[in-house]
Amino acid sequence: MSTPNRDNPTSFNFPDGDLLRPRHIDNLGRALISLTREICVLTDRQMVLEKILADKGIDVADAVDTYQPDQAMQSQLDERTGAIIKTIVSDLTGTR
Repeated sequence: MSTPNRDNPTSFNFPDGDLLRPRHIDNLGRALISLTREICVLTDRQMVLEKILADKGIDVADAVDTYQPDQAMQSQLDERTGAIIKTIVSDLTGTR
């Protein structure tokens, strides 16, 4: 997998290599299910957290939307994104 470019957050989007061959169709299905499950969990948790904070008088929705991470936080975000992408690519290639 190519190394992410910190100045370009979309650099994770296109890993190197031929991922989809006919023999990988089941892997593609597993990858889509894994990705969908991750998105659902994250969306639910974010909605719950925003609701709990709003109920306590702390409206963070706009703050989250406009947040600009510092170098340390961006490194953590990049590491987590890389781990998620690695999982999805592993599912696609059947190497997990």
